[in-house]
Amino acid sequence: MTKIVFLDIDGTLVTKYNTIPQSTKRAIQKLKENNVMPVISTGRAPLLIEEVRRELGIDSYIAMNGQLVVHEGEVVYHNPIEQETVDQLIDRAVDKNDGIILCGAKDIFSNSIVSLAKRSSVLTLLKGLVKLVPGSIQLSFFSRLIKKPPKPEDYEGKPIYQVIIETSQEEEEQYREAFDMLNFARSNHYTVDVISKGISKATGIEHYLNHVGVDLKDTYAIGDSPNDLEMLGYVETSIAMGNSWDNVKEIADYVTDDVDKDGIEKALKHFGLI
Repeated sequence: MTKIVFLDIDGTLVTKYNTIPQSTKRAIQKLKENNVMPVISTGRAPLLIEEVRRELGIDSYIAMNGQLVVHEGEVVYHNPIEQETVDQLIDRAVDKNDGIILCGAKDIFSNSIVSLAKRSSVLTLLKGLVKLVPGSIQLSFFSRLIKKPPKPEDYEGKPIYQVIIETSQEEEEQYREAFDMLNFARSNHYTVDVISKGISKATGIEHYLNHVGVDLKDTYAIGDSPNDLEMLGYVETSIAMGNSWDNVKEIADYVTDDVDKDGIEKALKHFGLI
């Protein structure tokens, strides 16, 4: 293993229709054949990574925006949010009638199917295209069709690494002011990911590199959303998808084509990785 490519999921590996392009599958397989390691780096919780990992044959990942780091099935770093803080976030969301999702290492708890419907990582469930969403969590989602907070007994004693709140970018500021001990990362216009202060995909990558002993100069990252900014600013070579937010394109070393126009394959070929 000489080089590593860190890859976002939504809008990078997976299209807005929740499919993985055949060109992306070819490219990931070729990377591995060339002794280049593909590592997923996403805001998704582990449950929502499983099917994508299986389809691409990727065993290492940075989940929940750097809160959990796994190398070939082994947890090498994890940083749960204090339960008292989680409880306070739930109280705030209930007071504002905002949807809220709690993400653990193996569980997801939600009070709003609406927020999940708007989040591309779970859109396949609502369309009946369940291959990218594990069937084991469908019943849990549909059992919470009305807005009510997750029950404390459901998550008590279970580490919560990320909280997802259904709120606008404008209303997000109120949460930021009330919870200045947390970090807020957005990957879409509907929800914001809430994690520990000082944590990002970049810190997750740092922990990963320290574990595997690969130099920063041998790293690449590909992303499309604001929660990819720290990651793209940290690695040696940063690549933005053609469908990226404008502020992501502005800081990237290279802008490739859209995810559904062979963007991943074109970028990896451009840098001679495949």
